[in-house]
Amino acid sequence: MKILTVLFFSSFKFAMTFPLAIMVYKMGFWETLLWINIGGILGIFFFTYLSKGLLILWEGLKTKYFGKKKKKQSEPKKIFTRKNRLIIKIKNNYGMLGIALSNPILLSIPVGAFLAQRYYGNKPSRFLYMITANAVWSVFYGVFYMYVYQHLPVS
Repeated sequence: MKILTVLFFSSFKFAMTFPLAIMVYKMGFWETLLWINIGGILGIFFFTYLSKGLLILWEGLKTKYFGKKKKKQSEPKKIFTRKNRLIIKIKNNYGMLGIALSNPILLSIPVGAFLAQRYYGNKPSRFLYMITANAVWSVFYGVFYMYVYQHLPVS
């Protein structure tokens, strides 16, 4: 049951699963990396294909119900939040690599998969970038939480 829990949570919020696996379930370093990466990979594929379906559905609904209208002068401008600006800055400056590397830190796997599908949906290498980034970050997170668990008094 603990493995299924780790797989499930790591497919959504990759970085937050390490304390659960290491400190709560007492998994070893390699076992933690294995199950969290498998969950992350499953999440990447699931949310990428879910995003693809949602984007296709959205485009179909937009065309069906709204047609191709010209933008009216009275329509309000789009509001860009701080997070939206950060995402666009990462995409424009660093491309798919930037999205993949910021995925476990700034974004969650569902958001990163959606952005990868939205902006780089025709490139099969998007999976390679995201899986590699998750594997690299998992080593950093694993080492950090193993250190914390072994050297600091955790109750």
